[in-house]
Amino acid sequence: MAKKTNDTGMSGVRERTHERVDKVMDKAESIRDSGREAVANIKEKAVMMKKNADGYVRKNPERSVLIAAGVGAVAGAVIATAVARKKQ
Repeated sequence: MAKKTNDTGMSGVRERTHERVDKVMDKAESIRDSGREAVANIKEKAVMMKKNADGYVRKNPERSVLIAAGVGAVAGAVIATAVARKKQ
C-alpha cells in the first residue's frame, strides 16, 4: 500500500512541476513577444529619425556642416584633454 501512496505523491509532484514549467514557458513567450514589439518600434522610430535628419540636412546643408564640424571639434578637444591628462 505504501508504494501506491508514494506513486500518487510522485504523480502530484510531476503534475505541479509540469504546471509550473508551463507557466514559465508562457511567461517566456510573453516576454519574447514584448521584446519583438519593442525592437519593431525602435526600428520604426530610427527610420523616422533618419528621414527627419536627411530632410534637415537637405534643407540646411551649410548649417548641418557647421554643426558636424562643431561636434567634431568638441569631441576632439575632449579626447585631446583626456590624453593630455593621462600622460601627466
